[in-house]
Amino acid sequence: MESEHVFKKILYPTDGSDPGLLAQELAILLAKKLESEVTVFHVVTHELMQPHAKAFLFEGRTVSESPDAEPGAQVEGEMSFDRETPTSAGAHSSERIEDELTSIYRQQGEDIVADSMLTFKEEGVHADQKVVQRKSVAEAVMEEAERGKYDLIVIGRNAQKEKEAHLGSVAYKVSRQSDIPVLVAGEKAAEKITKILVPVDGSESSENALRYAAALCNKLNAALTLLHVQESHLFSLRPHVSTAIGKGILADAAEKLKGTNLEQKLESGDPAKKISEIAGKENFDLIVMGSDGVSNHVLHYTMHSVLIVK
Repeated sequence: MESEHVFKKILYPTDGSDPGLLAQELAILLAKKLESEVTVFHVVTHELMQPHAKAFLFEGRTVSESPDAEPGAQVEGEMSFDRETPTSAGAHSSERIEDELTSIYRQQGEDIVADSMLTFKEEGVHADQKVVQRKSVAEAVMEEAERGKYDLIVIGRNAQKEKEAHLGSVAYKVSRQSDIPVLVAGEKAAEKITKILVPVDGSESSENALRYAAALCNKLNAALTLLHVQESHLFSLRPHVSTAIGKGILADAAEKLKGTNLEQKLESGDPAKKISEIAGKENFDLIVMGSDGVSNHVLHYTMHSVLIVK
């Protein structure tokens, strides 16, 4: 991969949350360094877009009172989902509730995007904007990524309502199912990327991650560390065999990165935990790895930014 061609088009989904703002800082940093195009993307969604909520309101269940009903009265309603033939005042009331919520959420989303666009402008980064209405945020993000032929998705770890420090459902689904690389922002502001950790295991996705990491190092002038973790059961049974395999994997990876400033590490233990532990102890700015079961666990364990490559 030629370094000048890495991540030329970035999709940045945002909900205005703190994790989303950390992702924004990463998107800005990369856009400046890589001269990337960025699209600020927001998905308008709320509970009444979900089928079970519609069933509760529209399929003959009790709904909020209609403005035309007697005070305190409850009305029953039924309507088709295409909204062409509402059959009662209750259905009309339910439809109004959904439309009002959508309007409120859309305005909030447009405000979030406007704030983000202002930040990109202040940072000297050109960005486009897009607001869509969908019941599934993850699906909307992946569809936009495919439709717009983006090279990278930069996303926060969790959403506005998910206050605890954990991997949110949207970030998890997108990182697992996206056909393009996904960068999940860590819990610290991205002032710079000077140290990149690349776990390698010899797999195809690991080699793809290595190519992206090398390109980023060249563009960001960052130091790269190759890491192979020997799994505990093989190491305990056949330590010499395990070590020989690990050294071979590291040597093969290093051979492909001639001319790159790099270090090699061979460790043993649980791969996901060891990767997260080393990233924390040695203050790496970014982990770049292939999309496998280990990467899923790393996303849950670490608070560092992680780039997942298919």
